Amino acid sequence: MREFTNYKNGRYLNNTKYYKEIKKLYHLLRKEEGKAVHLKRFMDGYQITVDGYAFDVIEHFGSYGNEQDRLEIMGLYTYDECGGDSVLGDLTAKGIYKKFIEVYGGKK
Repeated sequence: MREFTNYKNGRYLNNTKYYKEIKKLYHLLRKEEGKAVHLKRFMDGYQITVDGYAFDVIEHFGSYGNEQDRLEIMGLYTYDECGGDSVLGDLTAKGIYKKFIEVYGGKK
């Protein structure tokens, strides 16, 4: 398990070497023309949002699957697909991108 016990100015230290999968998803989504994709700092990791779409993806020390460099998403998947939860975790960038294309279509 990763340790995030070192603090600087009351915030978790940046441990970005762990968060590679969310950057892969960011680059996959940016390939879609006409979509403004945002990669923002979130806690000690990152959050992805896409303008005009009701979902976000996170990866940080407390997200589902972070120990394996996997992603957590809210939205995009149905309640049943999430197993009765509002979020779904332990996902890959390619899996989320494939679902995005399935739901919203490819390049416009």
